[in-house]
Amino acid sequence: MANTPCSASDFRETENFAPVVEQSRLYAEQYGADRVLVVMDIDNTLLAMDRDLGSDQWFEWQEYLLDHEPDSPHLVGKDFGELLEVQGLLFAAQHMHPPEAEQPDQVKAIQSLGVDTLVLTSRGHDYRASTMRELKRAEYDFTKTSPPIRLLERNGDRPYETGSRFIPYDVDTPAAFGLTSHELKLFHLPEKPREVSYADGVLMTAGQHKGAMLLMFMHLAQKPYDAVVYVDDHGRHVSRVYDALARRGLEVTTLHYTHEAARVKQFAYGDKQKVTQEWQAIDALLHGEESHAEMAEATSP
Repeated sequence: MANTPCSASDFRETENFAPVVEQSRLYAEQYGADRVLVVMDIDNTLLAMDRDLGSDQWFEWQEYLLDHEPDSPHLVGKDFGELLEVQGLLFAAQHMHPPEAEQPDQVKAIQSLGVDTLVLTSRGHDYRASTMRELKRAEYDFTKTSPPIRLLERNGDRPYETGSRFIPYDVDTPAAFGLTSHELKLFHLPEKPREVSYADGVLMTAGQHKGAMLLMFMHLAQKPYDAVVYVDDHGRHVSRVYDALARRGLEVTTLHYTHEAARVKQFAYGDKQKVTQEWQAIDALLHGEESHAEMAEATSP
């Protein structure tokens, strides 16, 4: 496959999800539906938290505090591991909603074209149960429109279909996962990758380079795609996916979805005292003898 950028590829911004549907349709008409893959992020793309506590913007703020203000009274944990535990609790206890009410129907319209779909999220496997619950609650279903992937048995060369957790690449044999040694360096991939998981059309990457993870997935799917549509609210992920696929000569349209940008900005520059007090109330219940009902009340909008 060519290593030069595909000049027809596109990188653009959109406040609404409708262009994702339209681009998927155009690619299906141009290349045939079976040669098209449509890839969607979750947080602030397919779903947004009902409240700021536990939201994507809240998590990034907490990461910033850990790195730059480790003594901040706003921190919910003393290290990244504790932050992940709190995030899991908040995912489990709270609900999410589509940023645009019509998005579940728009996703169904994409799926009706006959293209393959994939949900590509930075969330880790530990959050799968709450993630699938909220996707189902919003009436998203990717189980029938996402391809299986094939891995090799650890003790042999027999391929098998998997929905389990697995290591996404091996620095000694990157080609087995659809990557090159040059790409490992280019994407700054660590020698010891974190486990990912794939099931029901949702690939959970545990915060790893989304461009690399998508190349890995497409290789393990063993299906020749000619065009990819990718939508994500984070510019860095959009850039990484565009770069990774365009370098392979693939036709790719990446869309930076900004529908939640105003809310994210409002949180970033707003007073954080409310979310801090909300967490402190939950934390007090967790360390007391309070009932689950009281905790549910503390985490409800």
